[in-house]
Amino acid sequence: MFETDEFELWNLAPESTAIIGAQRIFNVLGRLKHPEKIKRATYSINNDPERAIFFKYLENKSERLMCPGDFNIDTILIEDLGPENQIRFRLDLGSEEKEYIIGFSTYFTNGKLPYYRLDLSAANYPHEVGQIVDGKWQRRRDERSEPCLEILKQDSGHDRIILFGRHDWTSGYEITARLCVTAWTHVTHNVGLLFKWNPHLQGDGTCLPIQWTTGLGYYYSLSKGLRIRFGRNVHFDSNGNKRGDYVLKEKPLSPYYYVKGNIIKLYRWFLKLIKVNSPFTYDPFSQIIPGRKYLFRMLVHPEKYTLTVWEEGKNEPSPQLEVKKPVEILPKGSVGIIAYNCGVRVYDFQVSPV
Repeated sequence: MFETDEFELWNLAPESTAIIGAQRIFNVLGRLKHPEKIKRATYSINNDPERAIFFKYLENKSERLMCPGDFNIDTILIEDLGPENQIRFRLDLGSEEKEYIIGFSTYFTNGKLPYYRLDLSAANYPHEVGQIVDGKWQRRRDERSEPCLEILKQDSGHDRIILFGRHDWTSGYEITARLCVTAWTHVTHNVGLLFKWNPHLQGDGTCLPIQWTTGLGYYYSLSKGLRIRFGRNVHFDSNGNKRGDYVLKEKPLSPYYYVKGNIIKLYRWFLKLIKVNSPFTYDPFSQIIPGRKYLFRMLVHPEKYTLTVWEEGKNEPSPQLEVKKPVEILPKGSVGIIAYNCGVRVYDFQVSPV
């Protein structure tokens, strides 16, 4: 992370190394601290022409940006980068201009064989181990001093995504992750694994598209619980219908909490009907319990997909979800973590060929 009086840069730091290769777009994320003072914000990568930075402020709205001043540059491609790079930021404050130059190197993920193991022992920043798409990910230690990648509760919001591996991985591997949700921050939330990830629709510096394309093996509060799902350029058409969304299978992780959660949803619906505010800002009966560590295991194979989720310290169950002979909607893509409306810690992430 890099910080000045004017802005924060979340996934780059001077003289650090950023891993690339998980997707073709190289996102650069951060926050302008005083967006009301910014007349214009631009960047230039490796002395290329300046381009506008899209940030959230009044008329510039985006579901992917949480707070005023948040920005996500999605106009840099990995082809624009070399082993050594410079990114120049120029902020027009009206009465003066501020300019900052950050030098960084890149490392392209090696090996087309799907193999990866998260190693935080020598990492100072999240971008040294994964490619960040959305969110203020940090390399931190928990209360027991165990290292992790973390989204703090106050930084939660729309899909917080960090990717691992390569964009050209196809199939025939198993993903295992160990994570802990520290807090749910909205009644609608999810957490889990991404596979065959492809970039969002790319913007042009004047917008930040939300159309997404990926496979997911995750827990989702608006489903029965666990779900295996594909999305291909998911969007809403002019009639408000969702397009490009394919659910392969879903099942409760905890039938007990599934029933309890449905009771709360009915109660919340009833309060909305009689125009009374609900006392619940989050789901108190989420099937993933905050503060507990869970393991997620996903098999991605032409013969079948499976998803297994269980609490750390308990015996691994048989896969809760199994899809035989799955239709391969997406040919290839990287893997990663998705966390929506929650604080989360990721302790381990492994990919092994099968």
